[in-house]
This record gives sequence, C-alpha cells and structure tokens, in this order.
Amino acid sequence: CAAVLLLPLFAFRERHANSPLVDLNLFRSPAFTGGVIGVVMFYALLYAMFFLMSFAFVRGLGDTPLKAGFRLAAIPIALGLAAPISGALSERINRQILTNAGMGICTAALVCFSMSLANRSGQGLPLTLSLALFGLGLGIFVAPNNSATMSAAPENRHGQAGGLLNLTRALGCATGVAIASTSLSWRITAMSGHEPQTVHVAASVILSAVRDVLWVLGSFAVIAMMAVHLHGRVRKNDPVSSMH
Repeated sequence: CAAVLLLPLFAFRERHANSPLVDLNLFRSPAFTGGVIGVVMFYALLYAMFFLMSFAFVRGLGDTPLKAGFRLAAIPIALGLAAPISGALSERINRQILTNAGMGICTAALVCFSMSLANRSGQGLPLTLSLALFGLGLGIFVAPNNSATMSAAPENRHGQAGGLLNLTRALGCATGVAIASTSLSWRITAMSGHEPQTVHVAASVILSAVRDVLWVLGSFAVIAMMAVHLHGRVRKNDPVSSMH
C-alpha cells in the first residue's frame, strides 16, 4: 500500500528535479520499455522455476535436497553456455528473432516438463533435459534483450539505464517467487482442502499443483515475447533519441 501511494509521488518529484535520480524520459522509448519488461519476465521465469521445482523434486518426487540441487544445476549451466553464443549471434542475426526463439524454447521446455511430471515413471532423464532446454532458452534470450535495451538508451544515460536494469532484475526475482508461491498455495488448497502446506500433502497433489502453475510461467514467456517486439521501434525522432 505504501508503494502504491509513494510511487506516483516519486515519479512527480523526479519529473521536476534538475538532476533526477531516475530519468523517466527513458521509458518514453518503446524499445527501452519493452526491454525492461523482458528483463522482469526473464528473472520472474528463472526464479519462479527454481521455487517450483524445489517443491516438485523434494515433496513431489521424493528427491533428496542434494539430488534436487544437481537437477536444478542444469538450468544455470545451459544458460551460461548459451548466453555468450547468443550475444555473439546478436551482432549478425536480428535480435527479435533470437529473443523470440529463446522464449519459444522456454515455452516448449515448460510443456515437456509438465508432460514429464504427469508421467512420474519418466522422472529421470526427461526432467533433466527439460530443465536444460529451459536454461538454453533463457540463455538465448537474455544477451540480445539486454543489448537491445541498452542500445535504446542514449550514451549519456547508459549509467541510469544499467542501474534500472539491475533494479528490474531484483523486481523480476521478487515478482516471480511471489506469484509462483501464491499460485502454488492456491492450487494446493483448492485440490486438498487443507492449509497450503506441502509437508502433509500427498505427492500427487503437489505435482498437479506445480503443473498448473507452469501455465503461469508460460504467460511470463508470452509477455516477454510481446515486449521484445518493441525493440524495433527506435526512431531518430523518438523523445529519448533526441537526448543523445
């Protein structure tokens, strides 16, 4: 409630400050705004996935925390391998193609993961490969999106643009975990009729609830794909371009 009240006051103060902490004119560029939304959705996807899979593996599939950790390591490993390659390709290939491909792969990975959870007998290699595919999609997305976002900001505002990207990373992490945890609690309560605690809930209920919440994560990917279409909307007469 305090944030809702104070954010408009902050925006008003920044617009009338001689040296604003955040130059809100940056958001008048569709390309920059779309890139920021993409960053938020990227980190929301990543951390919501980490949150959900911890419960799916330990409470749903009976993995030890160590085994669950090794499974989840497939995401950052694939992401770390794909991001540098995607960054290099973004200099030769249209960035929108790469970012859309990245989120498309993430969506396909979520579908594969949901199907693997539905068939608990296939919980070994298929789940790990789905996680790796998810990390691959994120890695393909992140470098071109960040590059396009920074390119949309004038050179004399790169410091503020970089600071805003760091802020939106934290916002994405918090948003992803908050939405995933709320959705998971709601689905567990709806299916079990008990308080949303995973300790005493049947494994089948947890897995079904996780599969339902994967649809929410899919919506994050769709929003990111819609946002990156704004990357190409940088024109010489844009308000932000005039700040160069």
